Amino acid sequence: MSKKALRIRVKQPTAHYRDHKVSQNEYIDTLELPPKTTIMGMLTYLCDRRLKSPIDIAVIGFYKSKEIEFSRGERISFWDDYRKFKKKVENRLSDGEYYDYYKSELAENSILNYEVLKDVQLTIYISTESNEEFQIIKNSLESPSKYMNIGRKEDFIIPIVKGVFVEEVYLEEKYISETKEAIKEQLKIMNSYIKVDLKDSSNDILSKGALYALPSTYKDLEADKVDRKFIFSHYIYVDKEGIYPKNITVNIYDDGKKKEVFTWL
Repeated sequence: MSKKALRIRVKQPTAHYRDHKVSQNEYIDTLELPPKTTIMGMLTYLCDRRLKSPIDIAVIGFYKSKEIEFSRGERISFWDDYRKFKKKVENRLSDGEYYDYYKSELAENSILNYEVLKDVQLTIYISTESNEEFQIIKNSLESPSKYMNIGRKEDFIIPIVKGVFVEEVYLEEKYISETKEAIKEQLKIMNSYIKVDLKDSSNDILSKGALYALPSTYKDLEADKVDRKFIFSHYIYVDKEGIYPKNITVNIYDDGKKKEVFTWL
């Protein structure tokens, strides 16, 4: 079975992908790859509209090194507490006066040590049920009119192939029932996330990598950004050693030289 998709190949000098399940102040780690909602956020911003049709996203990537950087700033709860403070005192001050008072009298600075990935390369696949939105995404990536980043604001992306952010490709969808079938056809998943069901005790993929609970979508796509709540799913991160999967449907991109094998997030 063949499926049309967009293939994006980009690199980042630095990247920090926030783990939404981790809330701490002194040390903030990074995910190995960006989750689906982070990539969706970039696409929505770039297309300047909410994308309403079901969209499949996958990501494959690696980095050269992981380093620890240092900064001084507000604690994670700073802006939530600040908004609550504004509501409490109503509208007796201007925005600037609110901020100056809250910052000087009530807020505490935080010393942050956080992980940063260096020399990142990502391959992102996108497929959507709407041909119209597929074309909108493709056009926006072919001639981007906005600053593009994945992760923090400073984590900009640039195309691996100069001037080419995106290409239209066709994927083969295949169900693999046995490991020996995957080995025979050289279908190995590497440097990627695999969505898993923790209730499926027969799934040996659960023992093949690090388990993460990552945001997969929003409860309300129409909600304002500050009010959005995530729906989380479970994923196994498979590193460069890779696995030969079984009892799973995979997608295959084959350019005649190499195969990229992955599952949708």
